[in-house]
Amino acid sequence: MGKRSSGEKRKQRGTGKGKESKDSQRGKKLKRQSSKPETYDLSAIEPAKSKLKIVSWNVNGLRSLLEKHKTEVTEYFTRENADIICMQETKVNEDATDEVEKDICSIASGYKFYWSCSSVKKGYAGTLIMSKVKPINVQTDDVLGMGDKEGRAILAEYKNVIVVNTYVPNSGLKLDRLDYRTTNWDPRLREKIVSLKETKPVIWCGDLNVAHGDIDVADWKKKRNKVPGFCDSERENFGRIVGGDGREITDEMRQKRTASIGRPGGDGSGFLDVWNHLNPEKVGYTFWSYRFNARGKNNGWRLDYFVVSEEFMQQVENLLIREEFWGPSDHVPVALLLKKGNTS
Repeated sequence: MGKRSSGEKRKQRGTGKGKESKDSQRGKKLKRQSSKPETYDLSAIEPAKSKLKIVSWNVNGLRSLLEKHKTEVTEYFTRENADIICMQETKVNEDATDEVEKDICSIASGYKFYWSCSSVKKGYAGTLIMSKVKPINVQTDDVLGMGDKEGRAILAEYKNVIVVNTYVPNSGLKLDRLDYRTTNWDPRLREKIVSLKETKPVIWCGDLNVAHGDIDVADWKKKRNKVPGFCDSERENFGRIVGGDGREITDEMRQKRTASIGRPGGDGSGFLDVWNHLNPEKVGYTFWSYRFNARGKNNGWRLDYFVVSEEFMQQVENLLIREEFWGPSDHVPVALLLKKGNTS
């Protein structure tokens, strides 16, 4: 075999490098995404015929959900057959609610709709309660009395219980809203539900944008005080409502980012985190990012909660995380099962 010229060598090396670079870029691009399932097996979801069921679900854009996944959502609504559905991050503008209601009514009947829409930005935030049980009273405007115009809370009062559906503000990738969230929103929310509890039992649910315990987020050592939803102040505020494991956070623990602080909080304010109460040592992620193959790696978070008044816990039958329905949204629905007759 004859020798290759230096030009041929340079050409071949250059081509190889170019090809390797393209492959590498393609691989990196694929790694940034999580493949959504092409099909969903929802056969394990069954209507609770003898129980009341309340669902909480961050839908990550309701119009998009219905447009892209209408068949799957139809099956889910049919199988779940929830009495009350609390949605967050609907991203529906007020002038589009009638159209969306018609769309939902074509696949799920019997619901009345109660909206809180953002008036500061189009296609942003927003909450919705769909209820087959008619509430006595509904508040959708500035529920916390703090001038909220982002549509982040709805209060529905029933005969025997008050349901509060919230989409708690995210502290921001640069933690630029951390102060607003922890010094304004969190205290006002706690004050509100504590005052409501004096009148009736309270069910507080939604995307609460916090992972309370170390067990509630994957790779917690890499995230503590660096990622929104896992800052000490956010976790402590949540612990002031539902209580914690009793461990005091020392100055040394605060300074050492990789120190475990468990579930911060003392005795709480008379509320219980239902999942943690029923499954104290069990991982129960409800959110996986679409990026970086988070679902494949199980790099998840527990951000979606049901919190109830302590005295109401005896009425709770179970709490189910619908992991099989990840993909239409980056959050999965969470279903609270109650003994029959506890709202109406």
